[in-house]
Amino acid sequence: MTLRRYTFAALITAGCIMQSVGAEQDQKNVCADSRQVIGEQIKEARLQGDKARRSTLEERLQQLNKQCRGVVPVQPNHLAIEKATRVADEREAQLREALGTGDQERIELSKRRLDHARQLLDAAKR
Repeated sequence: MTLRRYTFAALITAGCIMQSVGAEQDQKNVCADSRQVIGEQIKEARLQGDKARRSTLEERLQQLNKQCRGVVPVQPNHLAIEKATRVADEREAQLREALGTGDQERIELSKRRLDHARQLLDAAKR
């Protein structure tokens, strides 16, 4: 009789553990999906030059990371990515200025610099 009771208790405990592991996996999936959506929105805001929307989305991403703490580790080269992002933003602004002037040489130079900055950013993210 006591053997059955202990076996039943062990089965209940194992079931609870499996359920909590499943819930943790669901939380990880929700966090990953949310990060991906916000990341795409940040990319769109960056391409459109909407800095206000981009900063709002980045704050939302930071809040999500705090809620999902420990799910995705922080990249070790975070500072390099931030620097490359700032350079790419500056190059985008310079291209917009060049487009405003209509000077073809300046526009081409700005395009090349922006392409280079984006390549550096992509390399830093890898």
